[in-house]
Amino acid sequence: MTGGTDDLERAYWQPYPGVRRTFVDGPEGQLHVRVKTLDPTATLAPLYGVHQSPSSSVALAALVAEMGNDRPCAAGDTPGFGESDPPAEMPSIDDYAAAHLSILDALAWEAPIDLFGFFTGSKIVLAMARAQPERFRRLVLMGAPLYSDDELESERTTYRPDDYDWDGAHLMKWWQHLKAGAPEPHSLSLFARHFAEIQRAGPDSWWGHRAAFDVDLRDWLPQVAHPVFVLCTDDPQGAKSTGAADLAPNGQSLELPYPGQALLDLHTDEVCSHLRAFLDA
Repeated sequence: MTGGTDDLERAYWQPYPGVRRTFVDGPEGQLHVRVKTLDPTATLAPLYGVHQSPSSSVALAALVAEMGNDRPCAAGDTPGFGESDPPAEMPSIDDYAAAHLSILDALAWEAPIDLFGFFTGSKIVLAMARAQPERFRRLVLMGAPLYSDDELESERTTYRPDDYDWDGAHLMKWWQHLKAGAPEPHSLSLFARHFAEIQRAGPDSWWGHRAAFDVDLRDWLPQVAHPVFVLCTDDPQGAKSTGAADLAPNGQSLELPYPGQALLDLHTDEVCSHLRAFLDA
């Protein structure tokens, strides 16, 4: 991984074309949204995305910019992440889903709406579809890992508050953790952008993972009536996702030969081509 100040490096710090940022009122404070809207007469179903944790909608900004070229498209920051206000106490996946549903209320999009979830976001969009099934049409899950009972219990005990210290050791811990999963080649500018988003969540960033591991997709996926498209990335989460589509009554899957980190920035056109083939069929 190398750095630099060439045009590619600088490009990742520029605004994404046509993507605007706004805030809406949620159940426990303000929620930040990246949105790209077109002519209101557009006929394709709107697409709404939910990011992984700990991160923010910046991880989906390239997707919003590209998919927003032919349909309304948006991605919100989950409470406590990005620029959205944090909840007062540890939330559940259903609590996170309620917040994102309030964003859709504010956007005032007409049903049906398509959903895109990235890792933790996959469980959030499933919770949204469970809460208001008539509102949604098709679901894309970039990562829907299946865990055994023992693995779920282990993950629940693994995630806890970060130990912050004035020496900044927690920052190096996160830097090395993220770097270990970064694909080569990788823009240092892009890497730093995603690293910064992780730090926004602060010592409660583990709340997102804890909520995610309280959900067992082995129970949820068989109950989903919507068409489901599972994208299996080339990393541990993707490997554990390979059987997820088989559990959904209307599921299909695709293996992507890339790790999930920065996938939507590095392979935007390819991923969006797969999305359009599924969503617009």
